[in-house]
Amino acid sequence: MMKKSEWNDEQLEQMLSQMPKMKDNRKPQEIYQNITLKMNNQKKRVWMVPTFASVAAALLLFILAPSFINNMGSSSSDSAEMPREEKSIAMDNNKETASNDNSASTIQKAEEPKSDEEVGIFSSEEQPVQRYAVHNVGENQVLLTYGVYLGGVMFPTIVSIVVESDGQDVVEQWQKNIPRLNEFIRQNEGWGIDELPESYFADFSEVETKDSAKAVRVDVNNTVHTESFASGQIAEFTQAINSFRYLLKDYQHAELFQNDQQGIMVGETGITENNIDLEKDTKKAYLYFMNEESGQKLLALTYEEFKTVEQALEAMKNDKTQGDYKLFSTIITEIKDINEDGSNLEVHFSEDAVLENTDDYILMLDAIMLTAKEFNFAEVTFYGNIDQIGSVRFGEPTPVPLAPNPLPIQ
Repeated sequence: MMKKSEWNDEQLEQMLSQMPKMKDNRKPQEIYQNITLKMNNQKKRVWMVPTFASVAAALLLFILAPSFINNMGSSSSDSAEMPREEKSIAMDNNKETASNDNSASTIQKAEEPKSDEEVGIFSSEEQPVQRYAVHNVGENQVLLTYGVYLGGVMFPTIVSIVVESDGQDVVEQWQKNIPRLNEFIRQNEGWGIDELPESYFADFSEVETKDSAKAVRVDVNNTVHTESFASGQIAEFTQAINSFRYLLKDYQHAELFQNDQQGIMVGETGITENNIDLEKDTKKAYLYFMNEESGQKLLALTYEEFKTVEQALEAMKNDKTQGDYKLFSTIITEIKDINEDGSNLEVHFSEDAVLENTDDYILMLDAIMLTAKEFNFAEVTFYGNIDQIGSVRFGEPTPVPLAPNPLPIQ
């Protein structure tokens, strides 16, 4: 007796469903006729059917098993590969989505207006203003002033630096800081400041005159032929000597020495000069110079001298051109009246004059006060339709500045 097959109908059905589909192109009628014909010719042996069915199933399984197993493996491999492909596609899509999101975020950030702090914009109350004058120095600080030119020996001016005291006298500190000054000027060439001609001089020192006054001894470099100086060199030399007129020591004059002998000839004048007086009041006015390369404003003296401070202030309302350069007006609003009260100069602006607490008006007040200083005034009192501009309170006497053009040398 043959062993009964362990395959049941459900398993066979499932297995057969896994087999490749077969397509028969015959018509149903033909198939039916063929089946009927074969059934009539076949001997009916009922007891043999289960046996033949089992054998046929086993044979069929033996034939199809390798193909079935391969298909299952292939199907499993495909099933495993499919998630990987889908995962890869999903990752690519995610990357693309993230990239698009980042691009959109970047565009959005670019389109969003930045805060004032990010773009360096300040409100009118916080906006830093340029300083045009030195109004005071600390207890342990020293004011050093240097006479230079602007725009290639075009306009004379004074620039200032404030340093910590090192215990030396002011003239020694002044000389020691010349290299720092010239280095700053070279690094900020666009400002249009000419270097102080250090090579003209060998030494500077403080001396006492016969009448017990203080003076500055200037030793000219022995290799320099001052007698052959051109006009530009004479101007630079003389303006360098004028450096000492704004120092807080009351120096009377500068004594000129060369080869340890007092007296030199400056230019082809035929005149030997022993001293150069340090003028305290030049009777000149202050306009401002601005090189287009930097936009930096620097106060500069006019060449013209004026008989009265009123005339000087009137000149400050107009630009002044010299060669290819220009000095710009510093008074930008209407002044109604000017009064002199001893050492105090009173400046009254018109009732409807525009006055604002902004950089241009701070520049105007500093220029007026420095001009008043050139006429030997000690204080200026401003009157107008505003309470305060910068550090200047209207209606109250304000001491004139110590010097113009503080440079931010660290």
